[in-house]
Amino acid sequence: MDFTQSTLMWRQRLAARLAQSGPLFSGPALSGLELARHVAGLATQLRPDERWVIWESDPAAFSVAVLACWQAGAVPVLPGNGQPQTLAAIAAEGLIATQGGSYQGLVLHPFAHLADPQPPQLGELVLFTSGSTGEPKAVPKSLNQLLTELDALEAAFGPLQGEMLATVSHQHIYGFLFRLLWPLMSPGATINRVAIGYPEQLAGLGAQAEGPLLLVSSPAHLERLPAPEVMAPLLGKLVRVFSSGGLLSAQGAAQALTVLGQSPVEVLGSTETGGVAWRQQQNGSAWRPFAGVACALDEDDGLVVEGVVAGGRVAMGDKALFEADGRFHLNGRRDRIVKIEQKRLSLDAMEKALCRQAGVFEARCLLLDGRRQQLGAVLVLDREGRQRLASLGKHPFNQALRQGLLGEFEPVVLPRRWRVVDAFPLNSQGKVTHQALLSLFDDSHDAAFATGT
Repeated sequence: MDFTQSTLMWRQRLAARLAQSGPLFSGPALSGLELARHVAGLATQLRPDERWVIWESDPAAFSVAVLACWQAGAVPVLPGNGQPQTLAAIAAEGLIATQGGSYQGLVLHPFAHLADPQPPQLGELVLFTSGSTGEPKAVPKSLNQLLTELDALEAAFGPLQGEMLATVSHQHIYGFLFRLLWPLMSPGATINRVAIGYPEQLAGLGAQAEGPLLLVSSPAHLERLPAPEVMAPLLGKLVRVFSSGGLLSAQGAAQALTVLGQSPVEVLGSTETGGVAWRQQQNGSAWRPFAGVACALDEDDGLVVEGVVAGGRVAMGDKALFEADGRFHLNGRRDRIVKIEQKRLSLDAMEKALCRQAGVFEARCLLLDGRRQQLGAVLVLDREGRQRLASLGKHPFNQALRQGLLGEFEPVVLPRRWRVVDAFPLNSQGKVTHQALLSLFDDSHDAAFATGT
């Protein structure tokens, strides 16, 4: 399908959705026709080529804001977070949100204006990377790139059918496409407006619904599902589970299948590249590239992707091994090699080794700058680990971990500073960011866990 045909098809589908009197959103309900009247009203307040920041937790209000920008020929800008300094740093006419907070500029409420519905328009937008390894950067997305993503999703998975639930934010590309834009244009889908923060809340929504249900989630949520009996209201109702924002472990995928009754569809990609490939671990660990995405290796066995959405040829941070049919396996991160005292260390290898130590459930490592570079380790312990820590105390527990690593690593590269947390800090995309981990090692946290040598 060429770009002109794709644009016409998706516009027709959106127009049909915005003309319907039945609920397009649930919790509380909002029809397509009601949404269209708010879109038309807000669009009268906007002008072509203006840039408007949108930070909004309600997917219905967020949809009004984005569609009104497109209808007016303006550009929606989606920041990576809603912190006042983040919003203030973006050059724009103002903010569209139901809560303006401390924003100093012009604020427009998405539901404050009504007008007769107009034929819907589609357009571009600007997103920001999550800043997981540095400062967030602006990434423009053209209409062609957005629709190419939608075409690839329907080619891979078919049309959506059911009520869309989500544990991730629509402010980022994954949530924007899967939680919002795709179901917004899918005749058989509705979008639940509730922001799901914990599994029991998801189970409660499942108990209220008749089904079918769809879930857009992340490994951070799927790795921590409670016992099957807690999530029993979802069984038989969930028809598809999507996961992105990181790699789901084999154990997490198997647990999700047991607890939710669905093997998660994992999506590999980034803000810059869009969706690159997908897999369901019930069927194996290999990744299958999306239609229109060409995947290859560079001279260092690094994964390189090319396509309309990527905007050309883009090197990713992953190493890969390809099968004869074009599917591939990830083989670690090539950008996670650091030097400590002139010794090379794979952070991936250190994290895996820590997870093999008794009592350690998850581990993240990062390089800390100071008078000399040191390795920091952030740990999530299992029940046995928490009991050992309470019994031994911080320093002996620390030393026992270091002793267990000496069979694989030289002493100079072992973690010097440690933090134990109940769960890794997550951003609104369900990702563990480098900055959030780094903040755990601020002076204010120094009493949290003893350092060792």
